[in-house]
Amino acid sequence: MTVWKKAVALTMTGVLVLGMSACKGREPEGDEIEIEAVEPESEETAEPVETEEETEVVSDLEATISWWTYPSFLQEEGQEEGAYEQTLIQEFNKKYPNIRVELRLMDYTEGPDEVQDLIDGEGLELPNVLLDEPGRIGGYAKEGVLTELNAMFTEEMVSDVVSEGILSACRSGGAYVMYPFSASNYVMAFNRSMIEGSGAIELMNREGACTWTTEAFEQVLEKLGDSGFNGGILYCSGIAGDYATRSFLTNLYDGSLMNEDGSAYTMNSEANQQALTKVKEWMEKGWIQNGTGSTGADAVTSFVNGENSFCLLWSLPQALTNAQALSDNGVEVVVMPYPSEDGIPELEYMLKGFCIFKTEDEKKEEASRCLVDFLCNDEAVAAENVVRSGGFPVRASMGDVYGGNEEALFYEALLPYSGTYYNYVTGFEEMRVYWYQMLTEILNGEYSVKDSTESFVEYANKTLIPKEEES
Repeated sequence: MTVWKKAVALTMTGVLVLGMSACKGREPEGDEIEIEAVEPESEETAEPVETEEETEVVSDLEATISWWTYPSFLQEEGQEEGAYEQTLIQEFNKKYPNIRVELRLMDYTEGPDEVQDLIDGEGLELPNVLLDEPGRIGGYAKEGVLTELNAMFTEEMVSDVVSEGILSACRSGGAYVMYPFSASNYVMAFNRSMIEGSGAIELMNREGACTWTTEAFEQVLEKLGDSGFNGGILYCSGIAGDYATRSFLTNLYDGSLMNEDGSAYTMNSEANQQALTKVKEWMEKGWIQNGTGSTGADAVTSFVNGENSFCLLWSLPQALTNAQALSDNGVEVVVMPYPSEDGIPELEYMLKGFCIFKTEDEKKEEASRCLVDFLCNDEAVAAENVVRSGGFPVRASMGDVYGGNEEALFYEALLPYSGTYYNYVTGFEEMRVYWYQMLTEILNGEYSVKDSTESFVEYANKTLIPKEEES
């Protein structure tokens, strides 16, 4: 399996291609996909070329709107942040010439606080359009500042979205408040030389989405352990990367973090207790490592250094960030979804989408919907936007935007397995602390699985009660 290279080449026609290279010893040039710009023909052989494509004006609606965004799009080499977004505005204005779009770039450190300060203040103007993730957008929806987007979720659009889990992440209070743009699942990673050296790779499904069962995973752990390879780290120090451990544990015996309506946590279910009991058994056999003193970052570093046979915390950004270190350490990665008892996982994921803030100006709201629809659905820009976001299409009709690349096809095949998005429930951040406390108690043998899961559910359920409703 290849890893992604953070390298981009653009043809003269404006089509984006994301290069990837294999990590088999990291041969310098061998497996790289090289894209050359299309050179214009000589004057003697060139056919007449239209300098500008005619673009049909869709609407003469007149309005000025603001679009705020985090640095979500990959820029061309040498260009400043926001350059690509400005070209999108220019393309948008060919179809909507009288809608003026004012772009504002934010950073992830100060941006969320800046938006929240505007919401908390009085008489302060919020952006019209924001590109963000469901957790924050769901929070804004609960404060009553977002426009309902139900009309944009047509029957055709809804049937085209690859997963009900993704649709659920776009809803708040029964209404759609975020229009989905691109997504990518969290997965786990294996060291190829170790799974091949132990013979474990023969037990791993390598077709399509590579889904597999908990039984097969346990057999892989046994082969790796018998061959003397270190297992992965079940980390639980600090809350970063906790989504991976939740996805791993709840999938093992087809459990879930919460009940269907999100009104209560269910880690004390029979399925989840079975999963935690099994993990404790694997740890005692040395097949998985006690990570009560390790963070998610520690687990990734150990894996990238070639010290562990697998890592529970992996995603497309992890592959990008660690590509050079993996190459330097001679580690080739085999990516797999989390195993589940029935072989049909429910995965957590990264999702990007657009929300529209309420305004009394109907023209601004209509213009905002036009911009969101253009960025997500217009044939001239939508596919390239998804690729530049480092994600994959949430709509099946968009097809293969990465031109048949093997690893891209794997990630795309996983999107239908995207599960329920929990991050926007009330008190989610507080719950994350209790999650790692529960794992620490179990892995260190401080309390039984039953007692620890019951305690977690008791305290986690209290976080679901809004502070103003507490007595």
